Amino acid sequence: MNPADGFTAETPFRFCPADGSPLGPPRPSGGATCPVCGRSFYRNPAPAVGAAILSGGKALVTVRAREPYRGKIDVPGGFVELGEHPVDALRREVREELGVEARVLWPPVMFAPHRYGDDGVHALAIGFRTEIVSGEPSPSDDVAEVLWTSLTDLDALDFAWEHDREFIRNALRQ
Repeated sequence: MNPADGFTAETPFRFCPADGSPLGPPRPSGGATCPVCGRSFYRNPAPAVGAAILSGGKALVTVRAREPYRGKIDVPGGFVELGEHPVDALRREVREELGVEARVLWPPVMFAPHRYGDDGVHALAIGFRTEIVSGEPSPSDDVAEVLWTSLTDLDALDFAWEHDREFIRNALRQ
């Protein structure tokens, strides 16, 4: 998405994804309806999951290998795929990014709306406390480096998203 072309994450849909017909004007709720098929379409946030992997009073954080915010601190996780349960998504993301199997602890401990990059999609981050059940974490996929941090080191880290710093802080305090 390039704001220079007039299309941003906030731009209402203009055409029906099902049949290509021009959509009606946006309603006050933000949705728009197709006059041909009758379906309504909304700009909803994309669900994303994050892991606070805890061990010995420390939390695992990662260094981002890709944009947005390459080189900044992040938590393991990513976007939930269509039809996927958030817990399954987090297990998958942790496996892809770190090569480990994880146990996700219920209930979620963080919900945070945010933007994925300056011009990116709106996301709803869902954070879970998580424990490694097998394997040793090793950076893979979009992770450049793995770090273990404590509460005393947390404020010195350059997080991509401030809500992740608070997520890790709260998980370490529990």
